[in-house]
Amino acid sequence: MRNLKKWMLAAILICGTSVFTACSSNDDTPVPVDPDSEKSEAIDYGDKNNWLRQPKITKSVDCFYVYPTEYSDDSKGASKFADINDKSLRQLWEGVYQMQGTAYEESTNVFAPYYRQANMAALATMSPEERNKTLASTPKEDVFAALDYYFENLNDGRPFILASHSQGSAMQSFVLAEYMKAHPEYLKRMIAAYVIGYSITEDYLKQNPHLKFAEGADDTGVIISYNTEGPANEGKENIVLLPGAISINPLNWKRDETYASAEENLGGYILNEKTGIMEVVPNAADAQVNLKRGVIITTTTAMEPIPAAVFGPASYHNGDYGLYYNNIKDNVAKRIAAYKEKTTATDYSVKTNWLSLPKVTKDVDAFYVYSTVYVESSYEEGAPDYAPLNSLEMILGAMGEYDTNASVFEESCNVFVPWYRQAGMKYAGEVSAKTGDIDVALAGVSYTDMKAALDYYFEKCNNGRPFIIAGHSQGSAMVKYILKNYFKEHPDYYKRMVAAYAIGYAITKDDLEAYPYWKFATGESDTGVIISYNTEGPKNVEENAHNVVVLPGAISINPLNWKRDETYAPASMNKGSLVLNQETGAREFVDLGVDAQINLARGVIVTNTTAPVTDMPQYFGPASFHENDYSFFYNNLKENVAKRVAAYKAK
Repeated sequence: MRNLKKWMLAAILICGTSVFTACSSNDDTPVPVDPDSEKSEAIDYGDKNNWLRQPKITKSVDCFYVYPTEYSDDSKGASKFADINDKSLRQLWEGVYQMQGTAYEESTNVFAPYYRQANMAALATMSPEERNKTLASTPKEDVFAALDYYFENLNDGRPFILASHSQGSAMQSFVLAEYMKAHPEYLKRMIAAYVIGYSITEDYLKQNPHLKFAEGADDTGVIISYNTEGPANEGKENIVLLPGAISINPLNWKRDETYASAEENLGGYILNEKTGIMEVVPNAADAQVNLKRGVIITTTTAMEPIPAAVFGPASYHNGDYGLYYNNIKDNVAKRIAAYKEKTTATDYSVKTNWLSLPKVTKDVDAFYVYSTVYVESSYEEGAPDYAPLNSLEMILGAMGEYDTNASVFEESCNVFVPWYRQAGMKYAGEVSAKTGDIDVALAGVSYTDMKAALDYYFEKCNNGRPFIIAGHSQGSAMVKYILKNYFKEHPDYYKRMVAAYAIGYAITKDDLEAYPYWKFATGESDTGVIISYNTEGPKNVEENAHNVVVLPGAISINPLNWKRDETYAPASMNKGSLVLNQETGAREFVDLGVDAQINLARGVIVTNTTAPVTDMPQYFGPASFHENDYSFFYNNLKENVAKRVAAYKAK
């Protein structure tokens, strides 16, 4: 009982070294440490005694937890850093682990190293520069050494969560900014980083573009962070709070100021002062983000605010975990489930997971990736970012697209088309607007499926035949992603590629410079090349209209005369456009007067046809023919496929 009380007294002082980095400086960037400034013998993390927790592996996900400050000694001659063999400190670290680290135990194997954390009392006497230098010396050295040992000897390739509080979160900020940047192979497996009780700022994210802050309850590869205060802290100094701090609400997992009542609280985990026992407290606290201050505001009565002037009169730094314990635990499970869904591929040995898995009757294949057909459903309340495989909208849309687009390849190829969990129009549009590129949306669930489909196709279906890879719109963005990633890993397959028809999404000059093994088509029969264009009317060009599939530096080849210059191709060169007869429901070849000329400045095909333009001008501009990139030039494309196949065979 006395030890638990002692732990709670120390927990009241959990300001961590991170606290003091903000006292009198607006610069939250850690100062690089002089490697000779804090010489000390490294801790041997091969010794299990140097771990607070090194568990038996019973889960498929790990957690690497770093505890907050429990060492404060203002006596004369006190060490600047904690002695990890000190029994009383180990008792305190165990106590705070019980309050915080256990939130991760239900879903993960929790690893927690002992580390020589900085003495809070010593830090309080230092200048901001000295404090930052101290933070970046022995404590960081230990945490990084523990991570090295963990990844090399204990992790065994499992996905993981980073977790911490206060000084521990200061350490995790170093881990995210420096260690994970140096080890992108590990960062790919990071489900989330719960950097609680320490400020993550806008500037920090700008300085570390490889990092992302959470936007909701189940995004992955993100940072979750907040500091908790009462209303009376408004305008007061709180030394864990840095300028530009960001918080996410631990009850509703929103970044805006939407209020979350205590009824949304699944239970706090708080010390009963009378019994000295930790107890689950239902509806322990409400929560609301204060965007201006960058904190969580609560009106809880479940615990008293921390009685320390450095935090302001109403800080709940000591309750960052305790007030929202069960919500954190629940959220950990949600993010793990979301990560597993993203990284667990569809089983392509199941025939129903293919839109087209043909009998092999030709000596060349085509692998086709359909465009964004998960559109209206993606805007519905609570709709997933990625289309479920049983989405009726996606199924019907992709089947229709097979007729207008993929069937171009049927006369010359065996056409393979996998179902895949594509990014919805809403999510893909948001990503493109934010980043100027769709790759972030493709890199998760969609590419997980596509990579698995390609693996199955090449290992079980292709049998060494040459192939064409093709797509449209999002499907062509995926073709680009495959060219950048999958074929870089499989150059043996790439050698057999007849051509890549990446139509309806821009290939750019920068792409060709970045990937010198790519070749863009220069005529009608070269092979191992990329064929790409986007079709627009003159109005899009005249207004320089925004079109999400037309990127700066875009390149096009003319699908009528197969030239790269601005040589005009009249409609008389068009061998037939494929359109739907609304009366009969059948698709017919008609003359729509579709001519074609490249606009080199914009990098698109311009046509003067009077056919209806593609809807959704907010995405494609007022005069895009995005939906007709294949159908306008259907017979010319079909003939071109045959020519490139013949040229490949002749070689």
